[in-house]
Amino acid sequence: MATLDPVDAGDHVCWLVGPGDDFTATARAFAADGALFGDKVLLIGAPETRWSLDGASREVVVDPVAERADGAAWNATALLDLVRQEAEAATRQGFRALRVLARMDRVWPRGASPQEIARHELELDALVLARGAVVVCAYHGADFRPGLLEQAIGVHPHQLGTQAEVPGFRMYSAGTDCWSVSGVVDSDSADTFRTALDELAARSATVRLLCEDLELVDAAGMRALVDVACKAPGRRIVIEKADETFRHCWSLLGYDVPQIPVELAP
Repeated sequence: MATLDPVDAGDHVCWLVGPGDDFTATARAFAADGALFGDKVLLIGAPETRWSLDGASREVVVDPVAERADGAAWNATALLDLVRQEAEAATRQGFRALRVLARMDRVWPRGASPQEIARHELELDALVLARGAVVVCAYHGADFRPGLLEQAIGVHPHQLGTQAEVPGFRMYSAGTDCWSVSGVVDSDSADTFRTALDELAARSATVRLLCEDLELVDAAGMRALVDVACKAPGRRIVIEKADETFRHCWSLLGYDVPQIPVELAP
């Protein structure tokens, strides 16, 4: 994705903001597109007047840092609650959708762990799909170390901006307890993949992974699947639409046994 112009209802975008990016101009254009399409706009970050659309009633601006200074328990959970609340309000008020731009350095002013990022973004992705919202999560590279940026990219279906090292896979919501996995899961991205799976397995008794767009899973990726499934008692991972290469390698590695709660669906 080269710009935010094509984003639409149901899109969840990870924007890697580089040192040469004009964040304010892009944010204003994104908000203006919301007015053009009849969206309610929610801006989460520093309340710069340059974001404003002349005080239009369709726009809500929230600064997490200021909220915390006033004693509010503002964190990633509060962001999810706010997006859910405003998406419901937008529907009642007759807007086409809720359009959100969030500065994640304001949500996590001291950074975040890979687990926090995976948990938050996967939950937000499911919310975006269910509510038909448009959400852009802006990660400023200067405020997040590369490993965290890789985690953030891996759990967004879309990306704006460039980064030298990005995970080879994408994992995003395809329905209730169902997640699409695409790209490549190898030794370079297995840890990021494992973190995302851990968060899904902690939330659901059965996690379905749609793998029709998955190009490759090497031994490290398959080991991550096994480890996550086996360490979560009572949990099950169902692999759907895996190709013959995946099935053959899974069997060769000895994982196709009842003791491992990973099911390869027909």
